Amino acid sequence: MQVPISDLEGKMVGLYMSLGSFRSCQNFTPKLIEFYRSLKEKGESFEIVLVSLDDDKESFQRQFVNMPWLAIPFGDKALEKLPKYFELRAIPTMVILGPDGKTLHLNARGYIEEFGIQAYPFSAEKFSELEEIKKARRESQTLESLLVSDELDFVIGKENIEVPVSELVGKIVLFFFSRKQCPQCKVFTPKLAKTYNEIKARHSDFEVIYVSLDNDEESFHDYYSEMPWLSLPYNDKREVPLRQSFEFSGIPHLVAVGPTGKTLTNEAKDLVVLYGSEAYPFTDIKKRELEGRLEEMAKGWPEKVRNERHEYHELVLARCGVYACDGCKQLGVRWSFNCDECYFNLHPECALMGEKVVSGDDGNDKQNNIVVEANNNEDEAAGRERWICDGQGCYKA
Repeated sequence: MQVPISDLEGKMVGLYMSLGSFRSCQNFTPKLIEFYRSLKEKGESFEIVLVSLDDDKESFQRQFVNMPWLAIPFGDKALEKLPKYFELRAIPTMVILGPDGKTLHLNARGYIEEFGIQAYPFSAEKFSELEEIKKARRESQTLESLLVSDELDFVIGKENIEVPVSELVGKIVLFFFSRKQCPQCKVFTPKLAKTYNEIKARHSDFEVIYVSLDNDEESFHDYYSEMPWLSLPYNDKREVPLRQSFEFSGIPHLVAVGPTGKTLTNEAKDLVVLYGSEAYPFTDIKKRELEGRLEEMAKGWPEKVRNERHEYHELVLARCGVYACDGCKQLGVRWSFNCDECYFNLHPECALMGEKVVSGDDGNDKQNNIVVEANNNEDEAAGRERWICDGQGCYKA
C-alpha cells in the first residue's frame, strides 16, 4: 500500500534509520514498537517512517515485515540522501520532525530507550525536564545502581566465573565500551591491557569491566579472550542503561568510576593513551598534574618538522583529538605533528626521533636526537585509515 507524503503533513514524524543486522537495532525496535503503539492508542498525531540502511531488498523486507509503521521503498534515492542530510553518526537513529517539517531532534533514540512515552512530544521543555531527571540520577549514582538489576548482581571473569558486584564496591572501576570490529578499538585494547596489568600490580582497588557492543556472541568471546579483566555477560540487559548513564558517541570509550560510585571522568581513554598507568587514580587532581607536565614538555617542541615517513610536506605541531599515529600505529591524543592535506599524523615522540626540525622563526634547521621506543602494530590498515565508530558500527571517514 502506498501512502502519499501529503498524508504526513501536519504530523510529527520520526525518521527511523536502522540496519536490520545490527544487534542495537534488533534490541531497540521492540521498544520503539511499544512506544509507537502507546501513542497511537492515545490518538496522538505521530508517525514513524523507516529509513532502511540495508544493502539488499531481502534484508529490508525481513526488517520491515514486523514494523507497524511506514517505510521509504527500497531503492528510493531518499535512502541515500536522508542519512547524509541529517549527518548520520549512530545506528539506530531516530530523527524527530515537527508538524511544520522542522527538525526537533537529530536522534531521540536515547530518550525513547530511557523514558519511553515520557519523551513525547519531544519539545525543548520536555527534554529539559528529562535532563533534570538524568542529573538527579547521576548525583545519586553508586556502583550498585549501575550494575545491579533485579537478579543480576554480578559480572563475569574468565571461564564465565561470576564475580559479585559487592566485591567491586569501594574500588576504582573503568567501564570499557568497545567491539571487535572497530579498528580504533583494536589498536587501543593492547594499550589498555598493558595499563591494566601495571596498575593491578601496584593497586588491588582497581578493576576494568568490558561492556560489549559486538554484533554477535562469537565476536564477543573472541575479543574478550584478549582481555585480562572482567566483563558484563554478552547482550546483558544492563548494557543499555550503562550506555545511557555515560552518554558517549564514539568508541572505544572508557569511563572511570570512583570508590563511591560517582563518575571520576568520561575521558579515561585519553588519559590512558597519554599517560598509561600514570593516569591512576583518574582523579581531577591527577589529571591536572599530568596535563601540566605535558604542557611544559610541549613548550620545548618545534613548530614544524620534516620526517622521512612523510617526505611530501612539513608536519605541523597541532592540538587534536584521538588519532592513530602513522609511525608506530598506536593511538595518540592532544598533540600531533600532522599534515592536514594528507591526513597524516605522528606522535611527537615519533616525529622528533632523530628527524630534521624546521624552525618556525629563523629558518635554521637543527637535528633532534630524542630516542623513544615505538611499538609496531601488525594491523597497519587500522592505524592508517580514519574511522568513525559510534558504538554500534564503524565507518570510514
